[in-house]
Amino acid sequence: MSVAPMDRVKAIQAQLANSTDLNPIVDLMQLARSLHTEIVDVPEKQVLKALTLAIRVLSQSFVAMCSSSTLDVSHVNESGFLLEKETSNDGHGQVSRWMAQQWNSFVFFVHEQLLLSPVSPVRLAALEVSMSLEVAACESLSCDAGKWSTTPFRVLVNTLLNRSVAEDVVDAMAESYLEIYDDVRYEFCREAARILRKIPDTSSRYAHVRSHVRKFLIRITAIPTEDDHLNNFLVPHLSKAPKRKKVKASQKPKFGEDGEGSEEDEDMKEAMSLVQNDQGSEDENADIEASQNRRTRRNKTLRELMHGLAAQRQAFASAWLTLLLPATQPSSNGSLQILGGPLSLAETHDTLVRLHAQILPHLPKPTMLHDFLVDCLDARGTTALLALNGLYTLIISHNLDYPAFYTRLYGLLDASVMHTKYRSRFMRMLDTFLSSTHLPVAIVASFLKRLSRLSLRATPAAIVEIVPFIWNLLRRHPSCMQMIHREWNGDHLALGPTGIEDPFDPNEPNPLNTNALDSSLWEVAALGAYHLSLNQQQRTMPTGGDTHYLSTVTTFASILAEPFTQQKYNLEEFLDTTYGTLFDTEARKTLQHKERSKPKAPPAVAPLEVTLNVPPMLPTKSATAEQATRRETRKRLRNYAFPTEETDTVGDVCTKLWRLS
Repeated sequence: MSVAPMDRVKAIQAQLANSTDLNPIVDLMQLARSLHTEIVDVPEKQVLKALTLAIRVLSQSFVAMCSSSTLDVSHVNESGFLLEKETSNDGHGQVSRWMAQQWNSFVFFVHEQLLLSPVSPVRLAALEVSMSLEVAACESLSCDAGKWSTTPFRVLVNTLLNRSVAEDVVDAMAESYLEIYDDVRYEFCREAARILRKIPDTSSRYAHVRSHVRKFLIRITAIPTEDDHLNNFLVPHLSKAPKRKKVKASQKPKFGEDGEGSEEDEDMKEAMSLVQNDQGSEDENADIEASQNRRTRRNKTLRELMHGLAAQRQAFASAWLTLLLPATQPSSNGSLQILGGPLSLAETHDTLVRLHAQILPHLPKPTMLHDFLVDCLDARGTTALLALNGLYTLIISHNLDYPAFYTRLYGLLDASVMHTKYRSRFMRMLDTFLSSTHLPVAIVASFLKRLSRLSLRATPAAIVEIVPFIWNLLRRHPSCMQMIHREWNGDHLALGPTGIEDPFDPNEPNPLNTNALDSSLWEVAALGAYHLSLNQQQRTMPTGGDTHYLSTVTTFASILAEPFTQQKYNLEEFLDTTYGTLFDTEARKTLQHKERSKPKAPPAVAPLEVTLNVPPMLPTKSATAEQATRRETRKRLRNYAFPTEETDTVGDVCTKLWRLS
């Protein structure tokens, strides 16, 4: 009779609890492996419970070893596994090597098999076990300076970033650890930067490392902005804040050239030097050693670094810089290949959307991403549009000197902008870029003319956004009003008779030299602005070809042909216009018909005065003559209203009455 898996696990658990013999750990680990193989083939609830209990019992056993200092976790190799020290062959040395082997075996099983299991509860339990082992290992190394154990955390990060893990593991790691614990976030960013710097080649094994790193970094949103925010640590001995030295009032803080603290400057110089070293330095070890020496001179312990805002920002910045400024390697055909694989277009767009609000504010030196943003601008299309916001933030807030910004912005304004899903976002940024009243009139006129030209091939939803935008620019820059008040034979908003050449040069890349100010916004006339306004003044209906096929567009365009009495239009009311909103607007409209002339009532006809002489009725024996008359009258009226075959006709009755008279 076979024993149930749960009973076998509980039996081994009892052996570990009732004796100091650690050999049952090997049996329990073998049982856990067999249960995992069984649950992958045929998932059963009882087997799942037994496997979960087995890995938790193993975890508690290794946690107990770390707590009693029986297991030494201070000697770790490059991959994050314990080194089997060459000690004496006595009993103590053999036990130490055996425990290191069992630790490595369990760590490998948890991260290389359980964490990648197709069963979700097993994956989440493996992540929880890994973090509990990390806490126990850190506590076994605890000291006044603070220690963070490399094992098993480095193995965990290597698995998360080098392998394709399930989304529930990514969410659990980000929401339960990276977003909550300051020490876990600090060490994760450092390990991620180290992995990106250590990518050896461009083989398929490392083709998705950058994508996996971005998947985790983009989920880190709870970045501390003050030292008091660093108050939640996973490892207990690291949570105790170090004593801060009191700064005398006479000692003024030192600032760099850009006004930031010199401490942050040193941290970011160190981070940037590491990035540059990975991109081509031949003496990497010497540079890293120099970096470590700088930290030693500052005499900062790990606890002080984790409780310092500068070090936290430096770790965050180092991870993002190594991700967005990757190292390259020349290929056989001479082109440069990115180590770690390129980011997909969707990943690049998602990063650019979050860049100005989620990443740049937490970088000590945001201008280091200048090269990344310039590369995105060179890519043109939607990527260039999304990079504008980050570049503009660097120019305005961080004094970045970017020459010919408006020339590059003018070059991005092409027909594809009006058909992208980020059109509204681009129009908001364009309104911000052109909000200054100190811009040269020639530049503003070039943007007005380019937008008008794009409206000829734009969708109705895009035209509804362009027209109020042009109106606001004209209102903000009155010198450009001549573009809509230039007339030819009383025809303004157009170029006049056929054959007149437009002085605007659409192929000129420099907005200062397009001669747009000498032209006019005749493209808006094609939308029906002038003709509709003229017809409204003359109380006539516009003829075919004078208006846009959609009446809403023509109505919006007519505001350019009317007096500019309003201060400005709120663009937010128009930027979210879609085909759906336009259809709803048209469907809600009430058709206005001409009032029909009411028919006149015929003149009143004077009533005819006719007097009927009815002969007197003879009284009966039972009534008077008056009663007989009323009775006979009712009878005759009834016969007149409801004639029957038996009753006399009206003529017969009248004849009889005449004879009686």
